[in-house]
Amino acid sequence: MTKRTGCKAFMRLKERSDGTCIVKDITLQHNHTLLLSPSMLVFMHSHKRVDPTLKGLVKDLQFSNIKHVNIMGLLTRLHGGRDKIGCHNRDILNMKAENTRKESINEVQNMFKFFEDMKKENENFFYDYKVDDENRLENVFWSNASSRAAYADFGDCITFDTTYKSNKHHLPLAVFVGVNNHLQSTIFGVALMGNESEESFKWVFSRFLECMGGKQPICILTDQCPAMTKAIPKIFPRTLHKFCRWHIMNKHKDPLKKLYKLFPDLKDLLTAILNHPLMPSEFEDAWKALIEKYNLHDINVMINLWAERKLWISAYWKEVFCARMTSTQRSESMNFVLKRGFVTERDNLHIFVKQVNNCIQARHEAENAETNASTGTRKTVTRYGFEAQVMDKYTRAVYSVFRERQYHSTAFRIKTSQDNPNNYLVHHYNQSKEFAWSRHEFRVLADEVEGRYECECKLWEHTGLFCHHVIAVFEHLRLDEIPNKYILQRYTKDAVTNPDFNRRDYRRTTDDGTSIEYRRTILYSEAVKIINKGCSSEAKFQIALSAFRDANTRLDNEEAELENNEDAEMENNEQSSNQENTTRETGEQNDIPPAENNDPHADIQPPLLAITKGSKTTDAARKNGKCKQPVPARPEPELDEYGRPKGTRICGTCNKIDGHNSRTCKARQLAKKLLETHEKVYGPTASSGNIKVRIRNLLARQHIPENDDEEKLDTDEGECFEDETDDEEYEQEDEDEDITEQEETQNTPDVDDKLENLNKKGGKRKCSACNLRLGHYASTCPNKEKILQQQILERQTSDNAIVKPQGVKVCSSCNKIRGHNSRTCARRQLEEQLLHLQSTEKDSNTMEDRSKEKNRKKTQTTPAVLRRSTRKR
Repeated sequence: MTKRTGCKAFMRLKERSDGTCIVKDITLQHNHTLLLSPSMLVFMHSHKRVDPTLKGLVKDLQFSNIKHVNIMGLLTRLHGGRDKIGCHNRDILNMKAENTRKESINEVQNMFKFFEDMKKENENFFYDYKVDDENRLENVFWSNASSRAAYADFGDCITFDTTYKSNKHHLPLAVFVGVNNHLQSTIFGVALMGNESEESFKWVFSRFLECMGGKQPICILTDQCPAMTKAIPKIFPRTLHKFCRWHIMNKHKDPLKKLYKLFPDLKDLLTAILNHPLMPSEFEDAWKALIEKYNLHDINVMINLWAERKLWISAYWKEVFCARMTSTQRSESMNFVLKRGFVTERDNLHIFVKQVNNCIQARHEAENAETNASTGTRKTVTRYGFEAQVMDKYTRAVYSVFRERQYHSTAFRIKTSQDNPNNYLVHHYNQSKEFAWSRHEFRVLADEVEGRYECECKLWEHTGLFCHHVIAVFEHLRLDEIPNKYILQRYTKDAVTNPDFNRRDYRRTTDDGTSIEYRRTILYSEAVKIINKGCSSEAKFQIALSAFRDANTRLDNEEAELENNEDAEMENNEQSSNQENTTRETGEQNDIPPAENNDPHADIQPPLLAITKGSKTTDAARKNGKCKQPVPARPEPELDEYGRPKGTRICGTCNKIDGHNSRTCKARQLAKKLLETHEKVYGPTASSGNIKVRIRNLLARQHIPENDDEEKLDTDEGECFEDETDDEEYEQEDEDEDITEQEETQNTPDVDDKLENLNKKGGKRKCSACNLRLGHYASTCPNKEKILQQQILERQTSDNAIVKPQGVKVCSSCNKIRGHNSRTCARRQLEEQLLHLQSTEKDSNTMEDRSKEKNRKKTQTTPAVLRRSTRKR
């Protein structure tokens, strides 16, 4: 306030030897209105109090994806009011922006540091990565120790799917998902892919196979990705690849809706044919009957569904175990869980991997809760011995499925086959829609002597759980015990196959064997005691506060000392390795190369913005498989020699965050000169704003040295930068012309030095001003002003008259700059007139032909007709 209004109010104090202060001088007259209420003091810099604990809390809440309004509500509740927080809403927003800028620095190295920390916690943690030719991160795969252990237990069937917009670089997120013994989704591995090409999928699948010790799944379900379809057989040759049924039906939903409207009964019949046929021959017969009934032989959607039937119809792989998974629904659900509660499209890479790890830990917590619930006992519905057996062995979730099927099995009737007494015919007597298809009897083999129980529906072979028909036979036979071979271990309470494998992601004990939880409990209880005692009086509060601060200082010193010892040990190792690489006595250099940097990830660059399905990229970028990093809406700030950002506001001229604004920018004078030159040639136009934006975009790519002697202006002013692109279309000229001849004849050698470096990289289109392929157009040509001035001078010398250019834009009809466009072009009007004349001539010819034909018919009429016409007259 003193700087803004020049207020002279002040107070000078002097400190005495006893610690007290006296007022030496004071002026109470203010030249402005004082604050209306004490709650407005937070807007004054002298009254802002930002506690480091508050900063840490805001950072934790921010990177936990808590909304800003919820953060402010929590801080208000903790401090007892908005005015008691110590800062206002804008300060919290600036604090969050600063946290984001700091976390954006070295995000790749921080990601690998997190991986190394996880590997220190458990050496079974696995990760691998791949970089491109420019040493940029392309693909990365990782899997927790608990995920690897879960795959060993439940990796017989997996689903694999990719999702987008889960991180800042838009790298597709690929998750390997399975189902555990509690019928819950579990994560086996996670990958980030630079693109969705066949090579990227092969790399991810090979790393997954290496991580899991070469164990291939029995079945894998994916969507209809062509690259994925080619990569899976090469890496998983013994794995059955199936397409997701939901994706296939969703792809053809529009033409199917039209068929459903034409034939109301088609939907129920088609669903029954897809779900209930038992054998491939039965499905094919039912499909042919459906096609014949509704005459759908030439319908494309039915032809496409029939062509891919072996990849998604369950009748073709009834005998293949799939763990109750027929679609990628579990992968879709896991992607939804990740995006809803853990990751966002603004996350940096190290924040992203930490949030994925938090999701994995949350899944473990849900699994542990279900494991704990399965330890209890439940009452059986009946007193059959087989039901008590499955209740004792199955988990709670699996037993619930068994009991529900046992309830539905009571709707079946059983009769013994006349051919074999061990064969039973089971049929459903209730006409429900659930069993609308195949009303025939299901044949069940039940041999109690050999312990064989099989049903022709193959549900146990397909899912590992009994069907209604077999359970109905169990009840009919009053079976006491089911053979153990029919109770799969993956569904039991003891599903762990390798108990010696360390499946904990974090250590539970320290190096000396003491439990970390024990230490945390002791420290927490002692801290609570000190807090309770310190809150009773001011003296006790000061004692407790000083004790906490002293303890914190000593712990920081101890941690710094440990880090120094580690650094010294690393330096000694480097020196010893360097000494081994030098000569011992002769002074000649040894063949062993010198020791390199210990951090292998120090030079890895962040990935480029990934090209995903449906993204708007150029054809050339799609063919090459790469896309350049676009200019962000808000650029990254420039850093000083200490690694701190130079500012927070964007310069409206150069689009940089470098501690200056548009008024103090060094590129402003150059932009002003370019604009004046343009106005001299073309004159002031209504589109001068667009021209300013083009000049600003060009200068944003140039490095302009800063003059330290120039006086700085006010650096508090910031201007928002809004990128605008040129939407004009230009005709592409013939690419087979000789470029060298045009460069010799039309290129102007005299060009401003500051514009020589613009658009050096070549392009496919040719500029209509300089007639060169340098990656720009006529409106952005850096040599346009010089070329036009030279043309004006040539015409003035030849005609002795003042000549001005007729326009700026290129006409797409005549390919000339004559002050018109394709709609007002004289050449186009002439062509339209010619077309009109041709059409009128054609119409006149057709009229003549019609009249001749009419006269010819009149002359060919019979005499009787002529007599009748004469009588009428």
